[in-house]
Amino acid sequence: MDTLQYQKKTKLAIFLSSLLSEPLFTVYGFVALILCKDLHATALQISILTMLRPVVSIFSFYWSAGLAKGGGKNLRSNIIGAGLLGRLPFLFFPLVNDPWYVIGASAVYMLFFRAGNPAWIEILKLNMPSEARHKSFSLGHTLSYLENIVLTLAFGAFLDKDPGLWRILFFSSALLGMLNLLVFARLPINYKMEAAPQPMGSLKEFILRPWKTSWELCRNRPDFARFQWGFMLAGFGIMVLQPAIPMFLVDKLHITYMDFGIALSLCKGLGITLSSPLWARAMNKLSIFTMARWVFFLFSLFPLFLIFSPWNLFWLYLAYTFYGIGQGGSHLVWNLSGPSFSGKQDSSIYSGVNVMMVGLRGAVAPPFGGFLTAALGPFATILCAIGVSVSSVFFMKSERKKKPTEIS
Repeated sequence: MDTLQYQKKTKLAIFLSSLLSEPLFTVYGFVALILCKDLHATALQISILTMLRPVVSIFSFYWSAGLAKGGGKNLRSNIIGAGLLGRLPFLFFPLVNDPWYVIGASAVYMLFFRAGNPAWIEILKLNMPSEARHKSFSLGHTLSYLENIVLTLAFGAFLDKDPGLWRILFFSSALLGMLNLLVFARLPINYKMEAAPQPMGSLKEFILRPWKTSWELCRNRPDFARFQWGFMLAGFGIMVLQPAIPMFLVDKLHITYMDFGIALSLCKGLGITLSSPLWARAMNKLSIFTMARWVFFLFSLFPLFLIFSPWNLFWLYLAYTFYGIGQGGSHLVWNLSGPSFSGKQDSSIYSGVNVMMVGLRGAVAPPFGGFLTAALGPFATILCAIGVSVSSVFFMKSERKKKPTEIS
C-alpha cells in the first residue's frame, strides 16, 4: 500500500472515530451535575470524582508503556482493548442508582480513554506526515465538537424533562462508541518506522521502567521538561477548580441542565470548533512553546470571568467561550506534542509522559481544590486557579524559534 492510501484511510478513521466517540464523551460531561442534582452526591464524592479522573492516568501510563514490548506491533490491540474496557461499565447504568458506581465507571472510562491515546497518536505519526496530521486531527476535533453542540443541547433538554434519562443516554452512547472499535480493527498501519521490541523483564522492572524512561527523557531533553512543567502549572490551575465548579453552578447559580448545555455547547463547543482550524495553521508556523503560552493565557481567563457569573450568566458563557478557544489549542498541543518532540523516535514514549504528568497533578490539585472549597468556599478556589494559571503563562517562555516539527 502506498503512502497516499495510508493517509486517506487514516483521515477517514479520524473522522469516523470522532463522530462515533463523541456521544459518550458528551454525556460524560454531565457526570458531576448528575451526581449533584439527581444522585445527591456529597462534596466528598465530587472531590473524589475530580481527583480520580486525572489520577487514573498513572495507571493509563502502564497500559501505554506496554507498547514498547511489541515495538509497535500491538498498537491496534492496545487501542481496541482500551476502547472496549473503558465503555463496558456504562452498559450496566440502567440498573444503577449508586453514586459510587457512577464515580467508578467514570474513572475507568477516563483511565482507558487516556490509555489508548499514545497508541492512536503513534498510528497517526506512522501513517501521516506532520502537516497532514495536524490538519486532519484538527478537522476531526472540529467535527466532533459540532456534533457535541447538537448533542449537549439535546441531552440537556432531555435531562431537564426527565432527570433519570441519563442511564439510557450512557448505555446507548457506550454501545455506539463500541462501533468505533471496528474502525480501528480495519485501519492499516505503516510499520516502516516502527521501534524495535523491548523485553519487559521482571514485574519490578515493568513497574519502574516507565518512570525511569520518563525521568531520563526529561533529563536529556530540557526543552521537553520545560514544556511538561508549564503544562503542569496550567493543568493544576484548571484541575484545582474542578471540585468547586459543580457546587458553584448548583448552589450559587442554581443552573439547569439546559443552561449548562448552552455553556458547554454553544460557548465552549463553538469556541473549540471555530478556533481549531486557526490553531492547526498556527502549529505549522509557531514554536510549540509559543502555542502553549497562548493556550495558558486563554485558560487563565476562564476562572477570571467565572467570578462575575453570579451577577449575570453572560460571564459564565463568556468564561466557557474562552475556555473552548484555549481547549482547541490545548487539544492539538498536548496530543501532538509527542510527535513534535520525538522526531524520528517512537512518539508513544513522549505521549506516555504526558499521560503520567496528568496523573501526578491529578493526585494533588483536585484534593487541594476540594479542601479549599470546603474550608473557604468556591470563590477562594477560583482565585487560587487564577493565580496558578497566570503563572503558567510567564513560565512557558519559548527558548527556541523552530517550528514544532523541527524539534528532534
